[in-house]
Amino acid sequence: MRPVNLLSVTSSKIDFKDDHFWGLYLNNFGIDIESIKEADFNALLKFVKSMSNKVTLGNLEHYFWGYKIPQISKEFDLLRIGAKTVINIELKLQNTGDKMKEQLIQNRYYLRFLERDIISYTYEASEGKIFKLTDTEAFVEVNVEDLKLELDKQDKCKNFFVGDINTIFNPSDYLVSPFNSTERFLNNEYFLTDHQIEIKKRVIESYFKDSFKFLSIQGGAGSGKTLLGYDIIKQLKDEGVSVLIIHCGRLNEGHKILIEEGWSIISIAKLQECKLDCYDLILFDESQRVIQEHFDLIVEHIKKEESKSKIIFSFDKEQCLASFEIERDIPGQIENLVCEDNSYKLTTRIRTNKELSSFIQSLFKQSFKTKQKYSNIDIQYFSNAGLAKKYLDHLYYNTNWTVINFTQSKIDKYPYNEFLLDQVSNSHSVLGQEFDNVAAVIDEYYYYNAKGKLTTGGYKKNPYYHPTKMLYQNVSRARNKLKLIIIKNEEILKYCLKTLNNE
Repeated sequence: MRPVNLLSVTSSKIDFKDDHFWGLYLNNFGIDIESIKEADFNALLKFVKSMSNKVTLGNLEHYFWGYKIPQISKEFDLLRIGAKTVINIELKLQNTGDKMKEQLIQNRYYLRFLERDIISYTYEASEGKIFKLTDTEAFVEVNVEDLKLELDKQDKCKNFFVGDINTIFNPSDYLVSPFNSTERFLNNEYFLTDHQIEIKKRVIESYFKDSFKFLSIQGGAGSGKTLLGYDIIKQLKDEGVSVLIIHCGRLNEGHKILIEEGWSIISIAKLQECKLDCYDLILFDESQRVIQEHFDLIVEHIKKEESKSKIIFSFDKEQCLASFEIERDIPGQIENLVCEDNSYKLTTRIRTNKELSSFIQSLFKQSFKTKQKYSNIDIQYFSNAGLAKKYLDHLYYNTNWTVINFTQSKIDKYPYNEFLLDQVSNSHSVLGQEFDNVAAVIDEYYYYNAKGKLTTGGYKKNPYYHPTKMLYQNVSRARNKLKLIIIKNEEILKYCLKTLNNE
């Protein structure tokens, strides 16, 4: 998206009787006419009319109209980005009270990453009033001259940002993990999508209405499932509910910080030592991995007539990392246990950027094809595991790349043991976590089957943990960049290169 002149946009709409023609004009600036509601344009039109006799034509130049941050769909009505300041103007047809102030405060959080002073206004069209959010977060009515003064200051600097606005907004700045950005999570420096907010609202209402014993939230990698579950727990904890999180895996550093802050969190290994009766609500995180004995124990506890506890199962059926986990099908058992009204699904990937998401889906399924520019995927090829291990060692110790090992079997050795590094996190220990830049390995045992799906074969003994599932787990931890180290596998290399070149 590129900036527009507001007078040009409004006059073109009035003059062009053909909406298709107006759509072509807007498309010239990267604006999709389908995203513009009639109310949006009417608010803009009233704002321009109220300003046009009091400001210069230059004051109406350099605005991004209706910009949405990619992936998270956070929208701003008007942004004017100068060298030192960014002016945000929100347009309202009617006065919405405190919501107007809350919106500007929220917008400041998103805009602070531009590293400019933020000047925030709301224009209320029904009475033609302008409100300003001060540096102390007071919400006060001001006159047009106040706004014009700020616009003039920007005009004097002249150095406006006029390129593609997507290049200066990084979605990963706002995608907080309770595990990898724990302090930001505790300080509420994160967002929920509209879909997540709706699920959260319904879950909390259901809890206080006592309308569930079993509830589930499922979602794939990057869907925000973990953040949503932990956010729900945080609010209920603040409201005096006694809550416990059971993590089906090893506790990570983020868990330890939360425990220090007074959260009750245990690893599934400690389940039988825990007094479940002490808790009103249990969040069972990564529950797709639980063994049958522990699953039955928890379900029986919740079902007891005298039990006051409720449970939220949080799971991703694609993140079963061993063949026996797949065969056990705990996700299927949860779906049979939870009624439809208490079963929620997150389907949109918000953590993984579109480029990575597209490449990962193409990597695991050849039939998935989409035109995509790939600038954050790196491919490195080595002829043997020894060379690859040296390169991985270099990445781990000398760069900002996160190397993730496959999880080793405690009994058998497999070919991928040859390139594993010491003291590096493995597929199981990074469950639910995310990292900016991830390096992962594909060796010669990977191939595409007759259905075009990535799989593995040729091992002397079937691996204890599923290599393809572990690979998916590893690559789906990437937030910004992905590096694939391919070892002696020309078939996979050739396919990846064709994918990167959209062939």
